[in-house]
Amino acid sequence: MIDAPTLRGYRATTYAVALPDGIMIGLRLDYSSPQADAFLHRMDARSITCLNAWNPRSRHLPVTRNMAAHQRLRWNLASRRLIALPQLGVPDRHGWRPEPGFAVLDLETEKAIALAERYGQFGIVRYMRGGVAELVLTRLALR
Repeated sequence: MIDAPTLRGYRATTYAVALPDGIMIGLRLDYSSPQADAFLHRMDARSITCLNAWNPRSRHLPVTRNMAAHQRLRWNLASRRLIALPQLGVPDRHGWRPEPGFAVLDLETEKAIALAERYGQFGIVRYMRGGVAELVLTRLALR
């Protein structure tokens, strides 16, 4: 089950997405992003979903294990022929480390949740064009 400090950590993070042209955009929970909207429009896409495989259930693992899980997630996304851009969750809190992940275009919410759960994650960040970034919790966060 997700604890209050971890939930606050999700909220105190910028989800930085590297666009194909090298531009970075930042998503923040509960905020809109004109840059993300413009990018989604250019790509004829409706959504960006940020997910990663680092530190399952918010338990810190060695970098080598986190990188192995990250690579498995990368291959999983590629095998589904999804557009997955590099993404980095950059926490505001000093002492918390950034976690790399992927910003996936037009991934259905249910499929994103299933992937996040497969990699032991408590949540995903979802941004719909014209909306605000939202935290969607998985069942792992609620148990």
